[in-house]
Order: sequence, then C-alpha cells, then structure tokens
Amino acid sequence: MRKLTFALAFLFAVSCAHTTMPTADANDVPMAAVTTASSSSTSTASTATVPCNTVNAILSSTLWVQQSAEYRASALQAYAAARRALDAALADKSWTGADEEKNDDPSQPPVIVLDLDETAIDNTAFEARLIEQGADYDPKTFDATWATWSGESAARAIPGAAEFLNYAKSRGVTPYYVTNRLEKEEANVRRNLETLGFPLSDTEDTLLMREERKEWTSDKTSRRAFVASTHRVLLLLGDDLNDFTNAREKSAAERDAIIQNTRDRWGTRWIIIPNPIYGSWERAFQGGDNPCAQLQTKVNALRK
Repeated sequence: MRKLTFALAFLFAVSCAHTTMPTADANDVPMAAVTTASSSSTSTASTATVPCNTVNAILSSTLWVQQSAEYRASALQAYAAARRALDAALADKSWTGADEEKNDDPSQPPVIVLDLDETAIDNTAFEARLIEQGADYDPKTFDATWATWSGESAARAIPGAAEFLNYAKSRGVTPYYVTNRLEKEEANVRRNLETLGFPLSDTEDTLLMREERKEWTSDKTSRRAFVASTHRVLLLLGDDLNDFTNAREKSAAERDAIIQNTRDRWGTRWIIIPNPIYGSWERAFQGGDNPCAQLQTKVNALRK
C-alpha cells in the first residue's frame, strides 16, 4: 500500500499470518487473498519456518495508518505535491498525466483521475473491526461484512484529500473517481463522498464503478481511457501501481522495472499515497493454497 522497519515486520510475521486484505483483481478494495504461486524469488530470501496464527495480521499496518504522525505527514506530503503538480499542469498546455491520453488536445476540459479506497478515503475502521473480532478471512462471511461497512458510508477522508480536491475544483479541474468498488455500491460511495465534502459533478458521471459497464473490469485501463477520450487528464492519484498503469500478473522484478521506466512521473504526473495494509504488490509473494502457506511464502521472500 510499505512503512514498517525490517525488524518489526519480521517479528510481526513470525507471530501473525496473512488475513483478508490483498487482491490483484480488485486492488483498491479490501477483499480476499489470491492463492497463486510466487512469481519471483531472491537469493537472499529467508527459509525459516514460522508458526501460523491467522489473527491480527494487519494490526501494525492498520495502527500505523490510524495513529502515526508519520502516516499523516506522508499523506499531506503527497497531496501537497499534487497541488504543486496541478498548478504546473495547468500552466503547461502540453502536459498529460495518463498513458491512455492519445489526442493531447489542450482545449479539452482538464480533469484528475484518482482512486478512492486508501487514496482519498480511509477504510481502516473496517480493518479495526476485523482485528477486534479476531476475524480471519472467511469467504462465507466476508461479502456480508464488507456490505455492512459499505452501507454505512462511514469511511473517513485521507489527510489532505478533501482540501486538494476542492482546490482542483476551484481551478476548474474536475475529479474523476475510478474505484474498484462494485456498481451496486455506488449510492453508498456517493453518500460517503458528499458527507466528506468531496466535489461531485452535477452534469456528468464522475464516479466510475467496477462493472458499471461490461468492459469496466478490475483493470482500470478502460476507465482511464474512457475519461481521456473526452478530457485532458492532468494527474493520476492512487495507492496501488494498477491505479497508474496495468501491472496485473507482474512479478516483483517486472513491477520494479515499471517504476524505473516511469521514474520521472512520480511526484509530478503520478502521486501515490502510502497503503501498508493491502495491495496488488503482495501477489508477487503469495504462494500456497491456504493462509499459513501464503505466510510462509512471504517469509521466504524476506531479504537477510
């Protein structure tokens, strides 16, 4: 999502197993872990066998997001960078922020495209409930548990998000929210955003949900292209690599190569918000057919 020291991460891994959060299929919504074999390895990986306890695996990362000054500083820093980048983009008629932007027409209305969960809105209260209940991922109950949370429309704003989005609106730039929450959640999400004071358009649909159209899968490429076909995309904001480019099914080395090849965009055209709780990056280190095996695969990937 990224912000634990090696020592804390290793000690935490020894006592706790992976639970509910990461998925590559819906990378910005807390959902089930996928169970594919690891697609990368390292010669310095650990081979220690660790005990498996599948409760509270997300405790430290959730607590860091909720309580640490460092997280708030990181989020504020990201949105301050976004504000500076927005000003630069508006002053440069050749500026484009999305790979899907093809026509480079400066007369098109300017927009920013951003993810929601853990980018603009904070779902850690949901994770806190799972931790308090000692709950592991259970495919029989998770959908209902998430539906309850979604229906409350109670996610908080990420520090700096509402201020930035309203600044963008004041500069004539429309935010487009591209989320992998399902279409059936749109009313809940809209209500949540309105409560937080996030700008929503009265004249066009700027909340683009997964499966709202047949081609709008969990891969956000088609939705970015949809926006870019009629608007000038200035910035992308997200907490996952797939919020910026298609990194699905990529190994850790391939993901690193994407970062290297796009290094001039980070902090300028692309702004990333830290999310240590879940994300598609875990797919590269997630092997085994059960949570304990998945944990061991992660431990084996640790560098020593």
